Amino acid sequence: MDYVALFTGNDSRWYPQLVTALSVHQVPLQVINAPVGGRVAEAIAGLAPLGFSGALVEEPRLQREAAEKLNRLELEAAEAGVVDALRVQFGEVQGHLLLPAAVRLAMEQTGFNGARVLWLGPAQPGMREALRLASKVHVMRPTPLEAEDLLNTLPPPQRGNAVFDKTQAQALAGEVDLVMYNGGPLPLALLQPYHGLFAFEEPQQDAYMVVDQVISPAYFRQLYLSRLLGWVSGVDLPPEDFVE
Repeated sequence: MDYVALFTGNDSRWYPQLVTALSVHQVPLQVINAPVGGRVAEAIAGLAPLGFSGALVEEPRLQREAAEKLNRLELEAAEAGVVDALRVQFGEVQGHLLLPAAVRLAMEQTGFNGARVLWLGPAQPGMREALRLASKVHVMRPTPLEAEDLLNTLPPPQRGNAVFDKTQAQALAGEVDLVMYNGGPLPLALLQPYHGLFAFEEPQQDAYMVVDQVISPAYFRQLYLSRLLGWVSGVDLPPEDFVE
């Protein structure tokens, strides 16, 4: 039996989905829910001696703290300053960030290679790599500084416009293929029948009725957990088995 830890706070959204997927396939792998509190360094140090293959890191606070405690980080995790997956190799723990790869996979599977993107809401860590498939990225945020936080991470060919109000965004929305929504206001007037909507956070339900294609938070979490567990443990389970 192999073991993977899940570093959480008090409550976990991931744990029930992971257990469900494993129970469907009856693989020789067990996920151990580990509320680590403030003892992140100790939890990381215990992975190899206790025989764990690695760990998934759920909460953003723990993802940042784990990145600070690790000596070995792959490039994307080091640039973003967060990790969501830890893997034990030859007794050492290395931190990785798989969120960008999951975003790219979701875009590939839904046919948004080369899409023109309008990003709404706060930036996510690792979006420079996650948005590699986009041809152009525009950002709507309330202030120039917040918009530049994301735009400045992108290479010049991808770097689009920063817009700060609904009128500007509505004019720009006609030029994009995919709206990526990460919380905050989502004016329905921005959405067009030919748009795709990639929602990291749940929008108002009417939004799904307006657009042509939807990547919902629930679907993306299934795909993301499949990638995380497969990378840490080597056990690849289909995303549709990670049901809520």
